[in-house]
Amino acid sequence: MSETTRPAGPVHVPWVDRILAVLDRVHARLDAEIDPVALAREAGFSPHHFHRVFRGMTGESVMGHVRRLRLERAALQLKHGDAPVTAVALASGYGSHEAFTRAFRERFGVAPRDYRAQAGDADEVEVTLRREPLRRCIAVRHIGPYAEVGRAWEALFAYVGPAGLVHGVPRTLALVHDDPDITAPAQCRCDAALVLEPTVAVPAVLPSGVVVRELAGGQWASTIHTGPFETIQRTYDAMLGRALARRGVDLADEPTVEVTLDDPRTTPPAALRTESQVRLA
Repeated sequence: MSETTRPAGPVHVPWVDRILAVLDRVHARLDAEIDPVALAREAGFSPHHFHRVFRGMTGESVMGHVRRLRLERAALQLKHGDAPVTAVALASGYGSHEAFTRAFRERFGVAPRDYRAQAGDADEVEVTLRREPLRRCIAVRHIGPYAEVGRAWEALFAYVGPAGLVHGVPRTLALVHDDPDITAPAQCRCDAALVLEPTVAVPAVLPSGVVVRELAGGQWASTIHTGPFETIQRTYDAMLGRALARRGVDLADEPTVEVTLDDPRTTPPAALRTESQVRLA
C-alpha cells in the first residue's frame, strides 16, 4: 500500500480501543451526517476491513448502530419529553413522520404515539439542583447487561490501585448510557469510573480498555433512589418524566451518573441508596 492510500490513524493502538473511540465519536456526532469512510480512516482501518471489524466486535453494522442509537434516543424523548412526534422524527434523521413511524414500529413494536401513551405515570421524587465542577475520571467501559458490570469495576481497580491513582477514600460513579427498557441488555453501555483528584496526573499510556472521561461542570439535577438496582428505572421515569418536566429545563445529551451511597455487600437491597444525576443543558 502506498503512502498516499494508507489510512490515517493510531495503528499502534489495540483494536478494542480504536473501536471504542469510534463508538464515542458516533455518539458525539449523532445529529450530524455519519461518514463510515471517515470513521474508518480515523480508526486506522481501510474501509473494507473497518466494516468487518466493527460488525465483528459490536454485532451490528456502523449505520445499523447509528440508526439504533437514534431510534433509542427518540424513544427516550417520547418517554420523558413533550416534543411533537414530527419534531422527534426530524431530530432522528427521518424526512417524514411516516418513515419514522415505520422504523419506530419495527424497532419497538408500537407506533410512536402509542409508545408515549404507554409510558404511563410515575411516582413522585424529590429533585435537588446544584452546581458541580468538572469531574475528570478514569474508566472502563462495560457493554452488556447492567447486572454484569462488576467485571468492569474489577478491571478498573486492578489498574488504578497499582498505578497510584487512588488517593484517600475512592470516589466512584457509573456513567449509564442506555435505558434497559429501551436498549437490549446485550447492547447496554456503562462506564465504571473513578473520579480523579485535580492534582493527579493521568499516565500518558493507559492499558487497553481504560479511558479518561470528563463530566462537564455546571448545573446538575439529582435524586435518591432507595431500593435494588433493578428498580431504578422507576425513579428515572419520575425524575425525568415528571419532576424535571414540570420545571421546564433542558437536559444535556450525556450519560446519566449513578453514585452508590451504600455498600451493596452489607446493605439489604431494599435499603440500598443510589444517587442519580443528570446534567442540565
